Amino acid sequence: MAHDVQPLSTQVQTFVHDSGCTLVMPSLMVGCSMVLLIYRHATEEKFDLPLGGFLANILLSMMPLVALKAKIWSCNDRVSLVPLALVKTLLMHLTLGIVRLSSQVMQGGDLGRQQFLFDIGVIVGALALLKYEFGFPMTVDSFLQHTDVRNMIVMAFIAATATEAFFVYGPSAYSADERLVDKEGLTPTKIFFTASNYVDIVAFMPVVRKLYEVENSLDDYSIGTVVSSEAQRQVRLFFLFVASFYAWDDVIDPVMHLLDEPLAMMAHAAHFMLLLDFAGFFLFQVGNTSSNSSYIDKGNRGEVMGLLEEGADQDD
Repeated sequence: MAHDVQPLSTQVQTFVHDSGCTLVMPSLMVGCSMVLLIYRHATEEKFDLPLGGFLANILLSMMPLVALKAKIWSCNDRVSLVPLALVKTLLMHLTLGIVRLSSQVMQGGDLGRQQFLFDIGVIVGALALLKYEFGFPMTVDSFLQHTDVRNMIVMAFIAATATEAFFVYGPSAYSADERLVDKEGLTPTKIFFTASNYVDIVAFMPVVRKLYEVENSLDDYSIGTVVSSEAQRQVRLFFLFVASFYAWDDVIDPVMHLLDEPLAMMAHAAHFMLLLDFAGFFLFQVGNTSSNSSYIDKGNRGEVMGLLEEGADQDD
């Protein structure tokens, strides 16, 4: 009947975010990034800007988003199976901003005033959301209790140190290719700069790890949750922050500095489209739960916020 027909916009959203086509966009974007990496490796000349590592970083940073979307889509309870997503991801981006800013200070602001101001804005924005929207205690102990976030950051610094040490002391240090010769040695500036790239790559990994950990414990729960209006507001503000962050990283900054490197521009565009696709998917899932009257029932009925519950903000 006519009143049972969904609006066209709703049908399109359901088709894109709640059907077998859900993983088409991530697959296309990852495939494009792989093609760009392979093409650059095959065609790069001696005096070209070495983009292999950069393109590989872009590709790796896509993997957590793809894994996260695939798992949410495949699980019975798609929203509540992503515990701590917002707080943990904000903590990762807060750390990313701090590491980037520290690297810039060590370099004397070589990346420009705009990047310097942007990194400050990232730190202020993340702190404001954590404190005023999520009620996160602004103490070192509260941060350290998120052991997965802490461990990812430590591993990023270890990997950055190993990477820079390899280029300084490894076989490439004695290469005849002048592009690979590092004459400055191993410096904190280089370690912090590389660590910021690695933190960016693993920014969503704590969420993915936690999701796989809790999946089995939620197998007995029925489908459907009700997400409060406060939680929905938190989700919208969170993705506004994340979208703004990557709008600079993937669109504005590349337009200002990488217009003569079309492969780098295309890789950034693929990453940003993947991020927007994931944001739209997650907002669609949260929006659906607001109109779903079913509740999780395991002895008690009530409103379940899953990843958005204040009491779930810390690891055991």
